[in-house]
Amino acid sequence: MAFFPFLATVKNSERISPNFQRVTFTGLDDMGPAGHIMDLRIKLVIPGDHGLPKMTGEENWYDEWKAIDPDKRGSMRTYSIREFRRAGEHDEGANGEAELDIDFALHGVGTPDSGPAATWAVEAQPGDQLYVVAPQKDDESGPGIEFQPGEATNVVILGDETALPAMLRIADEWPAELTGTMYCELVDSADIPQIDFPANLTVNWAPRTPEHAYGDLLVESAARLFEVENPRGKCTPPEPSTGDDAEPAPLVWESPAYSSFDDDTDAAEPASTVAERFADTYFWIAGEAGMVTTIRRMLVKGAGISRHRVSFMGYWKTGVKALG
Repeated sequence: MAFFPFLATVKNSERISPNFQRVTFTGLDDMGPAGHIMDLRIKLVIPGDHGLPKMTGEENWYDEWKAIDPDKRGSMRTYSIREFRRAGEHDEGANGEAELDIDFALHGVGTPDSGPAATWAVEAQPGDQLYVVAPQKDDESGPGIEFQPGEATNVVILGDETALPAMLRIADEWPAELTGTMYCELVDSADIPQIDFPANLTVNWAPRTPEHAYGDLLVESAARLFEVENPRGKCTPPEPSTGDDAEPAPLVWESPAYSSFDDDTDAAEPASTVAERFADTYFWIAGEAGMVTTIRRMLVKGAGISRHRVSFMGYWKTGVKALG
């Protein structure tokens, strides 16, 4: 799947809950993909102090962007699609043009810890522009989508608020033959979306309280689910990292076909009773990198489940303001 930069224009920006800002974009009639969206990752090139850089719209967009003066190229961030209404496929009154909804989790907006994407989103006005880097409208090839349950009959999904848009998109396209359970940790119960979910998908919400660090409630849920010790019951979560770059360094990323880990960790012991119970289950885990790494260790080393049946994705890292 080749990605291309598309110049997108803000149609609307609204606070849909205390910690989420939805920005709707137009100008994307040639954007894809043609098929399922699921948790497809797209890039946003966000204007900086010098405005939006000029890009030609070619397939070598990344080299082109990197060649621009760092002080003038703005910032690049990875996001999921909440909704994509293709041209001519949605309600009347929208002039038939494509519309893209991106839901921005508002980490630290209004504080020094706020990242460029969330700050831009809350300040966005109709007519503002950025680049959306995505497949073309006729592309059905699939890379960029990590939700790959394969022949599994059951799915377990764990994610924090940054993964919520992808989780909701997956739920929107939930395969009829799958059963599943979803766990989502949120900042506030007021962020729980009031929408209908498929009957064969059970959803569990876990709003954080002040005494919880990012990911604590998901790690606790995982410990119960996988019948392993909760490591955060004894250990302090990882120290926050610092740094701010136009493009954040890669984080934890692992799918059945790819791993960013240096090791070749897999279940070293014979299959446990837990592993047997989840023999037909695929796992999708996304959000804060420390949480994802902890649950990976619990799932693979603790419960004896093969990493080849899991997608682990670190969307952001505590203390790195550049990620939002």
